[in-house]
Amino acid sequence: MKTTQHHQLAQDLLAQIADGTFAIGDRLPTEEQLCADYGLARGTVRQALGRLDELGLISRRPRAGTTVIASVPMADYQPLAQSAADIVALAAETRLVKPDSREVLADATLARRIGVRRGTAWFVLEGVRARRGPDKAALCWSEHYLRGDLPRQNLLRGEFTADDVAATRVEQTISASLLDAHMASALDAEPGSAALVITRRNRNRSGRLVSVGIHSHPADRYAITMEL
Repeated sequence: MKTTQHHQLAQDLLAQIADGTFAIGDRLPTEEQLCADYGLARGTVRQALGRLDELGLISRRPRAGTTVIASVPMADYQPLAQSAADIVALAAETRLVKPDSREVLADATLARRIGVRRGTAWFVLEGVRARRGPDKAALCWSEHYLRGDLPRQNLLRGEFTADDVAATRVEQTISASLLDAHMASALDAEPGSAALVITRRNRNRSGRLVSVGIHSHPADRYAITMEL
């Protein structure tokens, strides 16, 4: 898949912010300068800067220029949940955009991936996860696997309470993977680029797996920081 011009420019600017070429407080080149330096149209440059703005890296003000305000694309979205309340907040503040759904029988690959027996029945809901409200920036690719014999209403509506989460034991795993072409296209990322994957397995009080959520984030847009 060919990389778009605005995506390539955004990646170049991201790299320069990350390596300190443009430090926090520095101004980025003007749109006119970027157009001249990269040989791009004004609309393409604005798309790239808009992406950095969505990630919370820059501040754009008329007549004041574009200023770097963060070196890590964190914004206010935290992919790692640290409590049941965090999981409920993630469900409340984000949504799946036009998700696909289907019923599947776990083959060998899927069984290994979600940690179930081969041949078991699951309901799958997947798609791009984005913020609710006016900021509709794509955050990650989310896959939700629900045991086939369980009710689907809450999953389809994206409605969960702290009590719902507290009723299960959540195992959260952080891993690395690569974005396939489908995910990358949906997230405006480079196919085959690194992904930060958050997997949450929910078990009932008897220890039986009831659902699995797999959330794949472009690795260059997020970081996890923990204070020990």
